Amino acid sequence: MDAMVEMEDTVGGGEEEEQKIALWLSQTADSQEAAVRTATQHLEAAQQTMPKFASLLLRLSAGGQEKGQRIASATYLKNFLRTHWTEGKLLSPQERLEFRNQLVEVLLRVDGLVLKLLAEAFRLVAVHDFAKQKSWPELVPALKTAIHNSDLVTVPAPSEFKTLNVLIALQTIIKPFQYFVDPTVAREPAPEQLELISKELLAPLHAIFHHLVQEVASSKDQGFAQYDNILLVLCKCFYLATKSHMPPSLLSCLAPWIQDLMVVLDTIVLEKTVDSPDEEPRLKIWKRSLQICCNFVSRHRKHMDKYLPAISSAALKIVIHSLNAKARTFYSKSHKSELSDHPMQERILSLSFDLVSNILETGPGWRLMAPHFSRLLECAIFPALKMKEKDIVLWEEDEEEYLRKNLPSDLEHASGWKEELLMARQSALNLLGLIATAKGPPTAGGVKKGAAMKRKKWGKAKGKDGPGIAGEVLVMPFLSQFTLPPDGALPSSEFVANYFGAVLAYGALHEFLKTQDTEIVATLLQTRIFPLYAMVVPSPYVLANSNWLLGELASCLPEDMNEDVYTALLKALLAPNTGGLSWRPVRASAAGALSSLLQKEYKPRQWLPLLQAAVMGAKMQDEEDATLSLQLLGTAAEAGEDDVAPHVPAITAAVQGEILRHIPPHPEPWPQIVELGFSALASLAQTWDSFEPEEPDEDEDESEALTSWKVGCTGLANTFSHILQQAWLNPSQGEEALTQVAPPPSCLSDTSVLISTILRYTPDLSSAASMKVETLLQVWANLIVDWNAWEEEEDEAVFDAIEEAVALQEKHPMLHFTLAETESTAGLPVVPRSILECFVTFAIGAIESGYPSACWRACHCSHAFLHVSSKSCDGEQVAKDLVPQFTEVASRRLLQLTSPAVPLAKPLILLVSMCFIILPEAVVKILPVGEGDHNVTIKEDTSPGLLQWAEALASLSESESVPGLSLESEMKLAALGLQKVLEYMIQNNMTQDYKKGYTTAHHCLCALLKVTLDLKELLETSETEDDDSSEAGSEDEEEDDTEDDDDADEESEEEHEETEEEFLERYAKTARELQEEAVEEAENGQDEDGHEIELGVLGLVDQEDEVVAFLKAHGKNFVTQLPPLPEDLVTRFQEKFPDCKFYFCSS
Repeated sequence: MDAMVEMEDTVGGGEEEEQKIALWLSQTADSQEAAVRTATQHLEAAQQTMPKFASLLLRLSAGGQEKGQRIASATYLKNFLRTHWTEGKLLSPQERLEFRNQLVEVLLRVDGLVLKLLAEAFRLVAVHDFAKQKSWPELVPALKTAIHNSDLVTVPAPSEFKTLNVLIALQTIIKPFQYFVDPTVAREPAPEQLELISKELLAPLHAIFHHLVQEVASSKDQGFAQYDNILLVLCKCFYLATKSHMPPSLLSCLAPWIQDLMVVLDTIVLEKTVDSPDEEPRLKIWKRSLQICCNFVSRHRKHMDKYLPAISSAALKIVIHSLNAKARTFYSKSHKSELSDHPMQERILSLSFDLVSNILETGPGWRLMAPHFSRLLECAIFPALKMKEKDIVLWEEDEEEYLRKNLPSDLEHASGWKEELLMARQSALNLLGLIATAKGPPTAGGVKKGAAMKRKKWGKAKGKDGPGIAGEVLVMPFLSQFTLPPDGALPSSEFVANYFGAVLAYGALHEFLKTQDTEIVATLLQTRIFPLYAMVVPSPYVLANSNWLLGELASCLPEDMNEDVYTALLKALLAPNTGGLSWRPVRASAAGALSSLLQKEYKPRQWLPLLQAAVMGAKMQDEEDATLSLQLLGTAAEAGEDDVAPHVPAITAAVQGEILRHIPPHPEPWPQIVELGFSALASLAQTWDSFEPEEPDEDEDESEALTSWKVGCTGLANTFSHILQQAWLNPSQGEEALTQVAPPPSCLSDTSVLISTILRYTPDLSSAASMKVETLLQVWANLIVDWNAWEEEEDEAVFDAIEEAVALQEKHPMLHFTLAETESTAGLPVVPRSILECFVTFAIGAIESGYPSACWRACHCSHAFLHVSSKSCDGEQVAKDLVPQFTEVASRRLLQLTSPAVPLAKPLILLVSMCFIILPEAVVKILPVGEGDHNVTIKEDTSPGLLQWAEALASLSESESVPGLSLESEMKLAALGLQKVLEYMIQNNMTQDYKKGYTTAHHCLCALLKVTLDLKELLETSETEDDDSSEAGSEDEEEDDTEDDDDADEESEEEHEETEEEFLERYAKTARELQEEAVEEAENGQDEDGHEIELGVLGLVDQEDEVVAFLKAHGKNFVTQLPPLPEDLVTRFQEKFPDCKFYFCSS
């Protein structure tokens, strides 16, 4: 119950102001919208003008007359602090100091929902002031005093401070230190604040912890105690304090904490039903205690060795006792609410398995656990895997939840360090995988040798140690005792329940089976799995597990069995519902396993049956079955490549109706089935694109394959056009709808692939008109305007489509590519924009905030935009609009880089160069000044920003490092830009009156000569370089083979056993490397380098003639006035251009 607390002496402020705030807060809950709006405005104004506004809210939170008023005040205070505390504008320094101390005092007295709200408010203040700023020295002493005077400590004397509240405050100030701050440090010391908290608060609290633990032990049969809530918060504090660090003050007194934790674990009883909410805190205490033990074993191993026997004994008792005591997880449909597990019980059992896995990953832990492997397998792991009645009920009630819980897809590598497996069955599978790859129990003659060894992988223990692996000597023989269930066996039969668990267990052994001879895996499948698929009426529960198993074993299947596996899974994929039971989990697991098989580069002999099955599934009325089939279809398209490509036109035509059937009216977002359908279509389109046959020579006739492919292109483009028309233009809603509602921005990446395909395969204007290409392009262009999902795989398709649109515009100009419509006929309720305008907006967003590769690509597209606009009737005006936009965004991003020499600077510099060539005067006015040059004094008609960019262009042109100027278009653009800069500087006398301009002009001239030489040499030697590169490629392959052989030799050497210090240093080194890579990648993007730049009409310019003409026009009056040029550069230039010797005569 939320109690009112008298706070007159604690919180200051006027009663009149307090009453006003209380009134406004009550009005915010009024039913009249106008009253709510007015009250909100009053409160917003008060927080700006009213003195001690936060303190008044705090008073109302503690002492308001009504519970609703106290809750409203606490809520508003929390939101006020979230917005304004870190800013420090509305509260003066003195007011902040007073308020935070008042907040602590109030927090320690309140209860109920107000306590929860004020605890969040306290967190906001404590994280900023105590954890980050280290500016709250009185906080820890105040909490220490409060603990000593709290109600649980002063019993039977009354106290105004509640122990629970003090511990909540303690948990709040510990939480910011639960993780390591600097992963690049091998052994990061505990933060000084955490050590202070541990020494002054947490360590002394062990007395209370011990007392509460004894209450837990004495109330074991009852299932709860009076102060379980307090013990739970104390457990959380201890867990957070030791989650990453081990404060020295806690380490010195760790033993009694561990002993009490063992007492807590000894009280765990999972067999009884949780009937009362009072028992839930006890369950959470058990869960948190297990998390503490898991964390100690995995994070603080060197401090735990002496406690491992006790922890191991407790963990074994929980997993074996709980699952062997009775079939507590069975329940009937009619009594499931009374007999089902509490979710926390499942979590506790899962953590117990995880704790055993943690222990097993250590050397001493193996010695403790190995003797219990057989008992663990028989009494704990396998009972957790066996089918239970609740599995049958879950199958019938929630198939998706059944698949998530029972057929996990993330068990690729068994590990003792996995967190949050959540389900006991998944944790048991993980533990079984660890046991299978561990050395088996030490024998009498081998105890000494086994005790000296850590757990070894089977792959590292072949030879004399091989027979000792637990997977071979223990697990496989144990599972072999369970026989195949009879054909038509009932789900409730023991045969089905046991074999259900056995098949799951085989799936957990995939890491062990990878190291076995292929004959063992083949025998396993032939004798234990394939017979299930030959049954007339197999158990669907076991069959689903078998499908999952085949998917898990996809990476270690014998090659000669792939076809048998494929056939079995295909049969399961087509299995109909029988016996009044849905077989969707069977089909879903088969689809998942087939996807795994295809992703492991398996190529079926016949693709058509799989494709037909996927298409047939996509047409099913059940939406979930159709979703699975569309997912499988996309995977098959990606994996099948040339084998699937011939069927693509027929497949797309077959599934288009099913996808369109599920598209909702605008503007609702598309459901998952539609998104997966478009994803499958995109995969099919990309497969088709890669299937293009080679064009014949001029004297050869067109091949039949090429003719068929072109027909397919036309059909594919028409199909995709029809789909997008139905999805975007939505004719079913009538003509009026076209001008009212825009389509949702769903599947933009996939629809971009379809748009690319349509544009690429549009042969002429009549085809473009019939497919409504321009209209579709307008809709799509308007959808990408607000793009902000800058992820590589997402936006690549958008850039591809933009490039195809530009290419189509050059071949078949569209009316509204550069001109906006007067009215929105594309279904968009916005101001009409041209297609190009939308593209430019997208590109500017990429240049401004996209990741490096997106910025590179956007710069390349921007060159194309500048030149494609020149062919339109209003091209001059379009250029005037685009040049300032591109110049501004490119130069701004350029200034954000750490250096103009980083790779990302290259596309930005070249884009500004193109803009300068087109409209130099406009660019000069826009170019900003970088840091360090703001105080430069120059003439009004010159620009320091121009000089900075010119220096960057000259440096790029001279650079020999990667990425430099390597392509003909890049060199030509740089040379034209440098020449244009020099001409501009001459015209504006920038080299005579300004020393900086004089230096820049000299640098630009040197760079112009060099890049002109590089361009001439590139054109002269391109063919020779091609021949040399092919020869070098062969040599590289040979070298790579040699390196691979060397690597194989190194891998064959015995693995070095890593010490803890080496482990920590290795991870710290990896973290440092990742940080360096992140910094480098932030300004890199070189993957997009190597693409020719669109030069438009500039490509027709003879750069050599232009440079010679420039030297001829300005040689005597300009070149000879600059400092002497480098002698070797002049010599090289005169050799290549003998006619220019006269212009360097004074050099």
